[in-house]
Amino acid sequence: MNIRGMVRFTMVDFPGKMACVVFVGNCNFRCGYCHNPCLVFDPESQPLISEEEFFEFLGKRQGKLDGVVVSGGEPILRKPLLSFIRKIKDMGFLVKLDTNGSMPDKVFKIHDKVGLDALGVDYKAPLDKYNEISQCHHVPELGNKALKVIKFALDKDIFIDVRTTVHKALLSETDLNKMREELSTTGLKTWTLQQFHPGEVIDESLLEKDTYNDLELIEIAKNMDNTNVRGLSGIIIK
Repeated sequence: MNIRGMVRFTMVDFPGKMACVVFVGNCNFRCGYCHNPCLVFDPESQPLISEEEFFEFLGKRQGKLDGVVVSGGEPILRKPLLSFIRKIKDMGFLVKLDTNGSMPDKVFKIHDKVGLDALGVDYKAPLDKYNEISQCHHVPELGNKALKVIKFALDKDIFIDVRTTVHKALLSETDLNKMREELSTTGLKTWTLQQFHPGEVIDESLLEKDTYNDLELIEIAKNMDNTNVRGLSGIIIK
């Protein structure tokens, strides 16, 4: 599975559940704000956690953790993902899969075979800017693929956490309003805007560009239906 990181306990990444998170290497997107560039470009730079080591840890957490979040990178790229999730489920844990939604059919197959309990989908941009923001220019209809995954989760009554990382240089208020409209076509009620945080990112020029402060982001969310904000910096510039 190419596991290159793990959080042993979280109450944030799997809403309403006590969970651990595993991060797998490689991704087919190159989003400028990505805070895991090492997993995108050079996962081998991070210590490898073997499946044996992970499942040994998980065995000791039976009855203590509710579930496992499989994140990345982009987990759907890993060929052993289905068998990996099946083994987690066989141990009695719930599974939340974080995905960019670029390969809907693979998500559908995994749910059909083992039953996903939750999905986390990063909805990157309005449809007309999706390839630009994801920097994945060779795959058509990326935004519609993500919407397809979201609608699938809603139709199958799978818990769905849809979020968007927001930087002013990438997404204008007009863009965000378009995205809210697009998401509403799937029947999605709750959407979450994530505050951009400076740090290790793919596009370092974003660190020098003006972005929304917390108060501005909260105000944008207030003006849209069923839209929340998380990851606030705690710094509000008036």
